[in-house]
Amino acid sequence: MPLVQVQALAVTAGPRTLLQVPALQINAGERVAIVGPNGAGKSTLLRVLAGLAGPVHVAGQVRVLAREIGPAATAPLTRAQWRTLRSEVGLVMQGLHLVPRLSARENVLIGALARLQGRAALLSWARVFPKALQAEADTALAVLGLQDLAHVRAERLSGGERQKVSLARLRLQRPRLVLADEPTSALDPSATQQACAALCAAAAGPGQALVTVVHDLQLLPALATRVLGLAQGRLQWDLPAAAVSEAALQALYTTPAGAAAGPATHSPVHPTPHTLAHAQP
Repeated sequence: MPLVQVQALAVTAGPRTLLQVPALQINAGERVAIVGPNGAGKSTLLRVLAGLAGPVHVAGQVRVLAREIGPAATAPLTRAQWRTLRSEVGLVMQGLHLVPRLSARENVLIGALARLQGRAALLSWARVFPKALQAEADTALAVLGLQDLAHVRAERLSGGERQKVSLARLRLQRPRLVLADEPTSALDPSATQQACAALCAAAAGPGQALVTVVHDLQLLPALATRVLGLAQGRLQWDLPAAAVSEAALQALYTTPAGAAAGPATHSPVHPTPHTLAHAQP
């Protein structure tokens, strides 16, 4: 089942083209990593899928969780529809988006707001949550080694600790699609392994998928079953993780400016049936 469908995507800022993706499909059950050099368009692609492209011009068709969110949408989403979509898409962005004055535990509980109904939803405005949900939040923090920091305000946590809180929040949100932008960038090696496990667990259920911008290529085996290679704003290749060679990565990170879209002709990696299947409309 496709959770993401992109056709003829072009993102521009004035005369500059930031990203061009002719076609892309991401199905339920996939863990997809996006790799490439600085300025390749990795974060731009993630923001487009999140509906957070910002002050740029986006052309083409973008469907996320069966909703059209691109400029070609025949009927723009209402505010209520956007709220529903936001609850089904889990974000771990570089800005982290934690509430500084709330505790680590309260920030984690925010992830479950869309699950609350009736009186429980009203009480959440006063930061009163069901005991079962509080226990769930404590477990999510403990998994990441943050049990002793549950009541510490987010603004007093280190960058790595805040990153872990954002990952714990995913567990309570239970999103269908997880979009993560370099989620381990502020973590030490031991914490990185914890974070990778938590991230994959958050998208391991039926009907879920994970899309991660990966800077540390050593993390590809832990985070991805499929890898998209971007350079100069263009999709160079789309391969199963096991088919990504050192030569392919080296070619990707040395792609000259102005390289044509599509699989790089100078790369030793050729399109596979997997690649072609995901290039279909």
